Amino acid sequence: MGTNMYPSSSLLSDNHTETISIDELIENADGFAGVFPGNYTTFVTISPAVSDTSGLEHKYEIVKRLQSRKHICGMTGDGVNDAPALKKADIGIAVDDATDAARSASDIVLTEPGLSVIVSAVLTSRAIFQRMKNYTIYAVSITIRIVMCFMLLCVFWEFDFPPFMVLVIAILNDGTIMTISKDRVKPSPTPDCWKLKEIFATGVVLGAYLAIMTVVFFWAAYETNFFPNIFDVRNFNQHHFNMRDKAVAANLNEQMASAVYLQVSTISQALIFVTRSRSWSFVERPGFLLVIAFLIAQLVASVIAAVATWPFAGIRSIGWGWTGVIWVFNIVTYMLLDPIKFLVRYALSGKSWNRIVEQRTALNGKNNFGKDERMAAWATETRTQHGLETGQKPMYERNGATELSSLAD
Repeated sequence: MGTNMYPSSSLLSDNHTETISIDELIENADGFAGVFPGNYTTFVTISPAVSDTSGLEHKYEIVKRLQSRKHICGMTGDGVNDAPALKKADIGIAVDDATDAARSASDIVLTEPGLSVIVSAVLTSRAIFQRMKNYTIYAVSITIRIVMCFMLLCVFWEFDFPPFMVLVIAILNDGTIMTISKDRVKPSPTPDCWKLKEIFATGVVLGAYLAIMTVVFFWAAYETNFFPNIFDVRNFNQHHFNMRDKAVAANLNEQMASAVYLQVSTISQALIFVTRSRSWSFVERPGFLLVIAFLIAQLVASVIAAVATWPFAGIRSIGWGWTGVIWVFNIVTYMLLDPIKFLVRYALSGKSWNRIVEQRTALNGKNNFGKDERMAAWATETRTQHGLETGQKPMYERNGATELSSLAD
């Protein structure tokens, strides 16, 4: 607790000094010595944290004045006299062993001693929200990607992708995406919300980019000798075949269907590693289940494309040479996904370049993305706010406002 303590009488309008208003006094104070001893509660606001040991009318007055100055005000309490202030606060928190009156007036009831559970609840809720946001961006991207990709192939080359293989892609993708519920995610350092413009814009741009890259791949394989000349693989250039022969044309189209299937399947599933990360996708370590599901699904897709000849599905094997070529092409395609994601976010908010530099805690051997270090930093910052200077720069100063975290126990 800090040293800026005032008597509760200073809250009365006829006792405050001429040089500072009551509202400013409340904002700058670390606490008030109570005239009704035995009652203890803590206020947690955007700025500052205020402790109070005064009566119920004083507690209620502090909450009301903080709210009048546009602060988001939270309060913890355990007694009957805390109920009015708990009800008035934006977030009322009844601590463990609180009275029934305090529990009924609160928004949150803690079932364990101490206030550290609040931090755990916030981090857990932000992690859940981040998983939902990751899936939403991925779903928008894949929808745009599938529709635009096959539409362009049909318009420019009259190429009909087999519907059965669309089902195979959907089954393998859905099986992989289910594991995102157990994915390792990095909670947002600040309160988050549904930024629909950013989500939709990111999904559309990423989906359009993947669709264009599939069209480029199809053009390079179907219209040019690029891949045979570079990788010495079988030539799928339609100009080297007698396309008037229906059997030859059907055989080539089935091979191209296998090639397009593998290209679409692998890069589409790899997209989840981009949408799930706030920074570079290869820096933030994904969950074990997600990685295993991706590897199994793409192993199945590679085997199907390389060796499977299914007349009922309209595909024909392309061999392991072309399978390797497609993987190389998709790796090159994947390398541009992160920069595109940053460009979209920068265009909408201007903050993404800071995230590239400042959020680097995943692949450093620390447990839970450096959670212990973050909690220690929050505790250090709280000491600074209470007048105990540490000489360290407060966290989140880059966002223009200091985020306060209470780590009392």
